[in-house]
Amino acid sequence: MTIILGIVCIALAGGLIIALVAYLPTSGQIDSLNAQITQKNQTIATLNLQISSLNDQIHSLDTENSATILNYQNEISLLQQQIQSLNNIVYLNASAILVETQEFSHEPNTNATIWDQPDTPLLNAGYVTVQVESSSDQTFVQAVYNSFGVDYDEVIMLGNGTAVFPVLPGAVVLTLGNYETNDVVNGTVTALYYY
Repeated sequence: MTIILGIVCIALAGGLIIALVAYLPTSGQIDSLNAQITQKNQTIATLNLQISSLNDQIHSLDTENSATILNYQNEISLLQQQIQSLNNIVYLNASAILVETQEFSHEPNTNATIWDQPDTPLLNAGYVTVQVESSSDQTFVQAVYNSFGVDYDEVIMLGNGTAVFPVLPGAVVLTLGNYETNDVVNGTVTALYYY
């Protein structure tokens, strides 16, 4: 029995040696596998560099696109403001103060210019309102201008009240006066431009 067991052990040991020789890689195979691993590691390093470079490009493009979008949003906002401003002009919703609650005291039968700004012409067609609070019912307001071949000169007697004058673009002169024969005329005047 001992002899049989010895023979079996020798046979198994021989089979194990044959299996190890058959299945263990040779040093040439190991060198080849190590070379493949080195090549794959180099490929991975190259691809990681490409990924990093592409990520930098993505970040740069995102920053550039954000700046471009912001510029376009600002431009859109400015254009919307211009549209609103032009719509206000079209519908005569814009206004400016020409004379703001100015007090006056005029001698009898005199007049005085309350608005004459040749360097600041009215830029749009519209109308001017002149509101007067006066101590005399003989108070008048006059508007004079020359624009687009139209000579406009109108006097409105109002005492107390509001005179309304249509205007074209250009320089407009507004005059406040009275036809009183004896008394000094006191009051306030306000002029607004709607365009």
